[in-house]
Amino acid sequence: MTTWTAPDGTDINLEQYGSSDTSKPVLLLLPGLLGAISSQWRPFLKPLTETYRIILVDLRGHGRSGNNAPTLDVNQMLGDLTGLLDYLKIERLHVAGYSLGGYLGLMLALNQPRRVATLLMHASKFYWTADAAQKMQQQLDPDVMAEKVPTYADQLVKDHGGRQWRTLVRQAAELTTSLVNNGIAERQLKNLQIPVLVSVGDRDELVLLPEAFRLSRALPQGELLVLPNTRHPLQTVRLIPLLPMMQAFHTE
Repeated sequence: MTTWTAPDGTDINLEQYGSSDTSKPVLLLLPGLLGAISSQWRPFLKPLTETYRIILVDLRGHGRSGNNAPTLDVNQMLGDLTGLLDYLKIERLHVAGYSLGGYLGLMLALNQPRRVATLLMHASKFYWTADAAQKMQQQLDPDVMAEKVPTYADQLVKDHGGRQWRTLVRQAAELTTSLVNNGIAERQLKNLQIPVLVSVGDRDELVLLPEAFRLSRALPQGELLVLPNTRHPLQTVRLIPLLPMMQAFHTE
């Protein structure tokens, strides 16, 4: 277990694979909201390490990462990523993020465009409306989740701990609401001059195909990949065709 300590004293958990081979390009894999590196991106690790040096990061408040702040804030999460990359002395890398991880990857690319070579955003919701946030907030109730989706609640306990998961779910609901008025504006995307692959499942319940298409067209070098028979959870993604697409896309 490796950690980097943020300025507020929060320990951020990370894992590195193939780090001894500095000739390989770096690929940062980011989990989604309520996700953890212990259960996300795992099937992709072995084949990707043949080509890339891999970095996995537990987002603040998730998995084995702490959170000394009272809330979850995307700007603070962005600060965690930039600080961690500075600590690792990584000047240029590729980024692949699932859900919120893709959104944070987009923030990183906008904030440090010379650092990010390519960005994959899989199942990342960009267009947050008040109605969508309200619906999500109703779903992100730990008591309701424990009653209606106990299997998922059990997974959250496993990923984040028996005490932490309920706090994390409430903070996640607040974060979602904050993106309605304080998220990235579409007009900002025109400044991003790097290849961005917007990936979405054809059965995604959260990110609808028209949204993904709109995002891909708003990006100057945006591309759209639609995965068949795939819902929002990352575990519904099959290695083929996403893996070969990633290997072909994440190149200088």
